[in-house]
Amino acid sequence: MLNCYDSPALLYYRGNADLNSSRIISIVGTRNHSDYGKMVCEKMIDDLKAENILVVSGLAFGIDTIAHKAALKNNLQTVAVLAHGLDRIYPQQNKILAKHITVQGGLLTEFISNTNPDKQNFPKRNRIVAGICDAVIVLESGKKGGSLITAELGNSYNKDVFAIPGRATDTKSEGCNYLIKNNKAALINDADDFLEMMNWKPMPKPTAKTTGIIY
Repeated sequence: MLNCYDSPALLYYRGNADLNSSRIISIVGTRNHSDYGKMVCEKMIDDLKAENILVVSGLAFGIDTIAHKAALKNNLQTVAVLAHGLDRIYPQQNKILAKHITVQGGLLTEFISNTNPDKQNFPKRNRIVAGICDAVIVLESGKKGGSLITAELGNSYNKDVFAIPGRATDTKSEGCNYLIKNNKAALINDADDFLEMMNWKPMPKPTAKTTGIIY
């Protein structure tokens, strides 16, 4: 967040995750996800579990919730960025999930206690989601919404932004296809594409050379 021109002056945090982790990704997407979006999100995180990546999202319904749950399932740390104070959880249905995240990650916000999750707070929340990470991945998104705002913010912060493409007729993928079409996100199909483009793939171990001895 130090390199972001509009970074918050103060952040409130509850948890044990290392916010200075060397590999942080933010995964965002629509609240009204498809079965395809859920499958892609879960597989993406499952395929990243060996890389010790910290997964950030916004604790919203849909892709955010799936990303947090998948990270917990794969023993990866995950951080939820909130649009309100630490004294409450929104949506309330994610209270139990938030407790698990506190144990295996953390809750992060710039808002003081007694702050409600008002509409104007969510774009502010999104800038932290975009600013704290090395890369933003948009998995499913419509034409408008918080995911596209986060992607645009990621670009303005010079973050790497990626999107999973969808069918041309699928309204849930219109946002991803728009980002790719307008060179605002790089196209990736899976975790392997992402790791390669981030240059995060493990270096191959050198093969031992055998020296032939002639007697």
